[in-house]
Amino acid sequence: MENQNDSATDQSNQGTADTTEDASTTQSPDFTDISTDGLPEETDVSGDQSRFEFLFDSLPDAVAEVNIEDGEPTVHGINTAFADAFGYTEDEIQGRSLNDVIVPDAAADTAVQIDQFTENAYTEQVVTRATATGKGEFLFRGVPFKRNGTRYAFAVYTDITEHKKREEELERKNEEMKEFASILSHDIRNPVNIAQGYLSRIGDEANQDSVERIKRSLDRIDELIDDTLTITKESGDVEETELVDIAEIVSQCWAMTDTGDAELRVADEFTLECDTDRVSRLFENLFRNAVDHNDDSVTVRVGIHNTMTTSTRGGGQEKRAFYVQDNGSGIPEEDREDVLKLGETTAREGTGLGLPIVERVAEAHGWRMKIGETVTGGAKFVFSNVSIK
Repeated sequence: MENQNDSATDQSNQGTADTTEDASTTQSPDFTDISTDGLPEETDVSGDQSRFEFLFDSLPDAVAEVNIEDGEPTVHGINTAFADAFGYTEDEIQGRSLNDVIVPDAAADTAVQIDQFTENAYTEQVVTRATATGKGEFLFRGVPFKRNGTRYAFAVYTDITEHKKREEELERKNEEMKEFASILSHDIRNPVNIAQGYLSRIGDEANQDSVERIKRSLDRIDELIDDTLTITKESGDVEETELVDIAEIVSQCWAMTDTGDAELRVADEFTLECDTDRVSRLFENLFRNAVDHNDDSVTVRVGIHNTMTTSTRGGGQEKRAFYVQDNGSGIPEEDREDVLKLGETTAREGTGLGLPIVERVAEAHGWRMKIGETVTGGAKFVFSNVSIK
């Protein structure tokens, strides 16, 4: 099958190879991409205390060791990441209340409650803290322990400031898209429908060509509205899924798409856990993309992507990826990011929204999508991190 012939090429790009510590695994892990920046040429660590100190200071998250007395966290020590994030040396902060140093006034009451929980149990909470460069958002984890009868805790801070900003930006964009969708569905579509209605009344032999051109333009606007509304619907996360037979769903999608003389082949039988409606739009847009962007008739294949894991645990190879590919002219490597941008298309009649819709459907499912090529140069879309039975 074609996916077997070109799987070696795609493996280097997909990052889907599985490794496990099972003795039955024969594939050696690749450590060539692991960064060693900042490590000394030789690190000789001996003794439990030395190993602990080395680990403590090497953690990328900011960590403070605090002594908890009467609910008050007094700093006993900090690691390098804490000093970098909050702008204090260990000498400057040791012996002081952690809350007095990094907790903003507005978060003081919440910090006291968190400390009370942390004194007796593991605690996890998103918090706002004052850093060396201003206020930031952190995932706080409090890990309590006792030493010689005294209560201590590790206060671990993972900086999620940029993540929260991206969440807020995404939420803002989603709201804008919903507003835009409302304008499309009412303020624009209604006049288009009225124009289409009147157009059928004015056609005669003398103006047939002009009427047909107007009709095509209105149909084009209608198609753009439909695709844009689809984009807005696919932005939210999938909440409910079901198991779907791949042959059944792709056959239905193929029948719903104007594919001309193109041919569909299902290379592997499997079931896919997904939102059926959304995945139908994914396949329909991929099929339409294959047909619209190739002058000659194409063959489209759907099958399981080889993840190349060699573990025999669980009875053999795990199925975590599938592909949709064609034997057409493919997508040049330098254009593979651009084709996912809204409005980008090389097809004269295209809207430039088909592949962005595909990407959003994949993201809504938590899948990873990769654009590659087959051994014959055709386009290949690989979806990994999927649930296949």
